[in-house]
Amino acid sequence: MKRVMFRYCLFLMVVSTMLMGCAGPAVIYDISKVQYVKEGFGAEPLNSGGLALVPIVAGRGLESHLRKFGEALIFAIQSLRPELKLLKLEETISVLNERGLGEKFGSAIDRYRGTGLIDKGFLREIGEALGVRYLLFVSLEEVQKTRELNYDIFLGWRRRTIATASAFGRVLDCATGDVAWEGLGTAESKGGTERDYEEYCRIAAEGLACQLVK
Repeated sequence: MKRVMFRYCLFLMVVSTMLMGCAGPAVIYDISKVQYVKEGFGAEPLNSGGLALVPIVAGRGLESHLRKFGEALIFAIQSLRPELKLLKLEETISVLNERGLGEKFGSAIDRYRGTGLIDKGFLREIGEALGVRYLLFVSLEEVQKTRELNYDIFLGWRRRTIATASAFGRVLDCATGDVAWEGLGTAESKGGTERDYEEYCRIAAEGLACQLVK
């Protein structure tokens, strides 16, 4: 009996050592959710109205991931809703510049992000110039890291890192000036080794797109 117990304990020690020394990459989960939907907004109004993406804002340290995030967001929306009229960021800026509205639009967006206020008449003008009813505002939040105490059957009590990347999305209705939709694309991992934040941003982008057009 003692020999069996000794072998069992030895087995646990070997497995624990392997787990500690060979921890794999963190598994990243999509925990995205819708936060607000205005009555009457949904798939049909979005399809008939069209959507334009405006410049994305990034949290500290994520500026280098903006392009990849934007590409992932556009690809996900187009894949999920190919019939939707969708203007990419560069298309939005190009059209507004051609109409002589680029500088005024940039100032209006900066003011809106700082105060939450925007001129509804100008918003209608923007919608008409772009040929869409809805504008999508997105801010990529700074990656948050926390630690929690977790029990592992082989390793016992230990602390693991929780990393979270979130993208907040808001859709403005150019016809009314109201907020039509708000959602949060969130990617989270618990434990494992560090991974490239581009993967977190990609999953957050896909999660946000899925919540918006599902």
